[in-house]
Order: sequence, then C-alpha cells, then structure tokens
Amino acid sequence: MTEAKENVFPTRVRELMRAHRYSQKKLCELCGITEAAFSRYMTSDRLPKTEILANIANILHTTSDYLIGNDSQYGYDQLKILLAATKDDLSKNQRSDLIKILTDW
Repeated sequence: MTEAKENVFPTRVRELMRAHRYSQKKLCELCGITEAAFSRYMTSDRLPKTEILANIANILHTTSDYLIGNDSQYGYDQLKILLAATKDDLSKNQRSDLIKILTDW
C-alpha cells in the first residue's frame, strides 16, 4: 500500500464521521475500540487490522476499500450495497432526496 493511500484514511473517516454526526468517542464505542487506538490510526501511517477496518467501514456505511483509498468512486454495485444497508436509517427527507436524484435524467 502506498503512503498516499494510507494518508487518505484519516481524511475519509473524519468526513464520514461528520456526515453521520459521530464523535470520536461514539464511533469508538460502536466499533469496540479504545479512543487511544483510534487516535493512533488517525495520526500515524498505520492502518487498523482488517477486522477493525471492516467494522469502522460498516459503522460509517461505506467500504474498507473507500476508507483506505482503493475505491474513490462508487459504482452501481457499491451504491446498491450501501443503500440496502442504510435504507432503514434514512429519514423521509433523505429518501425523497435520493428519489429526486435518481429520477433526474
């Protein structure tokens, strides 16, 4: 893995935490990791172990590949998986927004 890809992890995690309104403490609780460990992932070039990375991605409704920079664009399959996984968490307004996006040819 290249250095540039490792450095993308903290940026993408922070963006998704903001989008989901998760504090560091809340994300750590949901992922079952300590804040100290999470802080190391965010400030160093070290990535979490595979199972922790997958757990963070799942909590943030994304993929491990996206978090580490292997997937900068979502394709149809990724979008379908994300929507299916998060459909019950979407508000009525969010669902309406998605419908508008999909029907705007």
